[in-house]
Amino acid sequence: MMKNDYVKLNEIIELSNGGHILYIYEDLECYVNNAVSYILSGIEQNHHLLVIDSSERFLLIKEKLNQTLTQEKLSMVHYINNNEFYRMYGDFHTKKIIHHFEELVQPFWDQNLSLRTWAHVDWKSQKEIECKLKEFEKRADNCVNEAELVSVCAYRAASLTASLQLSMMRRHEYLMTDKELVRSSLYGHSKKTVIFPSLSVQKNLQTEMDLYKQKLDFVHVVSHEVRNPLTVIKAYCSMIMDQNGNLSEEHLIKIRDIKDYVDIIDNEMSHIIQTEQMLSNDLLWKKERVHPLPIVQEVIEFMSIKARTQQQRLHHTIDLQGQALIKANKVGLKLILSNLLSNAIKYSKEKSMITFSLLVEKNNIVIKVKDQGIGMSKEQVDKLFVKYGKLNNEKSGSGIGLYMVKKLVDHFSGSIQFDCQLGRGTEVTVKLPIYQQ
Repeated sequence: MMKNDYVKLNEIIELSNGGHILYIYEDLECYVNNAVSYILSGIEQNHHLLVIDSSERFLLIKEKLNQTLTQEKLSMVHYINNNEFYRMYGDFHTKKIIHHFEELVQPFWDQNLSLRTWAHVDWKSQKEIECKLKEFEKRADNCVNEAELVSVCAYRAASLTASLQLSMMRRHEYLMTDKELVRSSLYGHSKKTVIFPSLSVQKNLQTEMDLYKQKLDFVHVVSHEVRNPLTVIKAYCSMIMDQNGNLSEEHLIKIRDIKDYVDIIDNEMSHIIQTEQMLSNDLLWKKERVHPLPIVQEVIEFMSIKARTQQQRLHHTIDLQGQALIKANKVGLKLILSNLLSNAIKYSKEKSMITFSLLVEKNNIVIKVKDQGIGMSKEQVDKLFVKYGKLNNEKSGSGIGLYMVKKLVDHFSGSIQFDCQLGRGTEVTVKLPIYQQ
C-alpha cells in the first residue's frame, strides 16, 4: 500500500498519517452537505474519492456536485453501492468486507493516486451484529492507520446504541456530528483535544477566508499606489493651513477636513494590513512587556479625528498608576483598541458621545469603551466572535474585527465583556493583567 507523509482534510485541518473519522449524523441535509464538502476538499487536493453509500443518498450528493464540478473532476468520484458492499456475503462478514475494501483501493495505490473514502455503513438485521460491527471497526482502524488514509465511516444516530457509540469512539481518532468535528477522547492512540466546525461549516468559512484574502491582496496593491499621492495631499493641506492669511475660516475647516480624511484612509490601510499580518505570521503573536500609554495615546489621537469626521465626540479618561506594564505586544494592543473604538464610532449616530477610559483596578488594566449607538440583541451578542461574521450588513467591514479582538485578549490572558441593549448603546470592558515583575 502507498503511504502519505501527511494528508489535508481541507484547508483548515491537516491530518498527519491520515485520519479515521466516525460520523454520527441525525439530519440528512447536513449529511449531504458534509459529504459534498469532504469530496470537494479532496478533489481540490487532487484526491480520488471512493464513496460507498446508498443510491438514494448518493443521488442527492451527486446533484450538488454537478453544480460545482466539471465532468473531468466528477470522474474522480468513484461510487460503490453500500448495500452490495456490506451484504455481498449474505451477512456482515468482517474479514471479507475488509479484504474486499483493500481490493477496491489497491488499484489506486498501484497507480500512485491519492485516495480518500466515505462509507455509509449498512447492515441487515442479524444475530450478534454489534459484536461484528465492533470487530469491523477495529480492523478498519488498523487498515486506515497502516495505509495512512483519510476515511469517514458514517452511521445514522438512530441505528447505534449508546454502548456501540462508545465502542466506535474507541476505534476512530475523530468524531464528527452534523455541526462539529472533534478528536475522540476515547481513542487510544491520541492524547490531543481539539474542536473544529463540521466540514460543511469549514467549507463556508474557507470560502469567506479566500474572499477576505483577495480583499487584502487588493489593499496591498492599492496602498502602494495610493499612499504616495495621499502623502502629497496631506503635505499640501498642512502648507495651506500654515499660511492661512488669505483663507476664510470656512475654507480652513474644509482643508482640515481633507487632511482628516487623508489620515483616515492611510490609517485604515495600515489597520487592514496589520490584521492580515497577525492572521498569517505567528511571530507577531510573541508577547513582551508593553507600556500601554503611548499606544493608547496614538490610537485616541487618530480615533478623535475619525469621530470628528462623523460629527461625533470622543471623550477619554486615562489614569495609569506608575509604570504599569502588561504582557502583550504593541501591534496586538493597538488592534484591540482600534477595533473597539472604530466599532463604537461606526454604530453611533451623528452628534453622539463615545467615551473611553483606561484605569488600573486591582491587578488589571481596565479598558472601557461606551457608545450611544444601535446596541445589540442577546442573539447578536452570542454571535459576536464568529470569524468573518457580520452582525449588520448595512455597515461596511470584513466581519473579522471582533474575532481578532477576542483572539488577542485571550492570548494576552485577559477577558472581554459586553453590556448592551438593542437601541440603547454598548459598553465593552476589557481587562488585561498587569505584568508582575
